[in-house]
Amino acid sequence: MTFNRLHILFLVAFTALVWAGFLGLQGTTPTWAHLRSFAGVVGPLALLGLALDRRLWYRRFLHGWLIKRPDLRGTWRVKLQSSYVDSKTGSPIPPIVCYMGIEQTLSTLQMHLMTPESESWLVASNIRPSRSGRGYQVAGVYTNEPKIHLRNQRISEVHRGAIFVVTHGDNLRPDRLTAEYWTDRGTNGKMDFLTRVDQVFTRFEDADRSFVTEAKS
Repeated sequence: MTFNRLHILFLVAFTALVWAGFLGLQGTTPTWAHLRSFAGVVGPLALLGLALDRRLWYRRFLHGWLIKRPDLRGTWRVKLQSSYVDSKTGSPIPPIVCYMGIEQTLSTLQMHLMTPESESWLVASNIRPSRSGRGYQVAGVYTNEPKIHLRNQRISEVHRGAIFVVTHGDNLRPDRLTAEYWTDRGTNGKMDFLTRVDQVFTRFEDADRSFVTEAKS
């Protein structure tokens, strides 16, 4: 669920009504002086909630005891191996290099996979601590859209699938991810997230260019 300003305003207004109701039950008529005192407390709390969702959740001093969520933001270079078998050779296709752009807040997560032929986006996701107590697991459902000129060729049609990602390394900001996925067209595969940059790219070409430039520097 995306937690936005409208939700905060609704909660503040509802809290104000409940607070005024309790004052009334105690025989106190709410006045503007009461309202100013209420706003003086609730206003900063609402701002803190927004700051926590957007800016504070990935701070190390909050991680582990208050926030249990890995910082996956950025663009990852991914090695993807699919089970798809080439009808011409009768062998699985070789691994491909692709990129995963991840945008994240405390309440939202979007993973955007970019390959030379298609793009995938999460439509639902869940993050939980790993059973081992080290790292996290991300489960998601995604939709894949091949580029328009490739649809209806081979097995390149719009499809949906599920992905299961495991983090490795530092609990807060992992340096590697591994994943398995399954699709509704009968294929599956695995992914190794090898390295990342902070910038979130939205096109395969831009991400590829950035990693090539970084490798040369």
